[in-house]
Amino acid sequence: MMKVQIENKENNIVCTITCLEYSHRSCNGRVYVDAKRARNMLMEGGHNPGLLIKDARVDNKHSQLSGTWVFEDANKTKQQVVVIEEETPQTPKARTSNSRRKNSRKSKKVLDNSPKDVIIEE
Repeated sequence: MMKVQIENKENNIVCTITCLEYSHRSCNGRVYVDAKRARNMLMEGGHNPGLLIKDARVDNKHSQLSGTWVFEDANKTKQQVVVIEEETPQTPKARTSNSRRKNSRKSKKVLDNSPKDVIIEE
């Protein structure tokens, strides 16, 4: 069993939900309500919820028996969003040099001991 109260205060919609404990014999099952489900309940009731101001959660299995959500009323607060586009002149990209690594297999390694300096004794 769940009780839903919906109030309009100023530019906000206040939704309060209370339910019975899961172990109560009048309870028909688990009740879980989050912001998404509360928003859907308001939309089914004919309200137009906007942004979420205050969040809550109801879960009768974990002893969270009441919750209050506060939404902006989108019908009363219509925000006008103005997009300002500034034209920036496109500058050509500076050319970067290719930084390729040399393949060490192809380059000849300089040895410390040249064959002239090595003396082989027999």
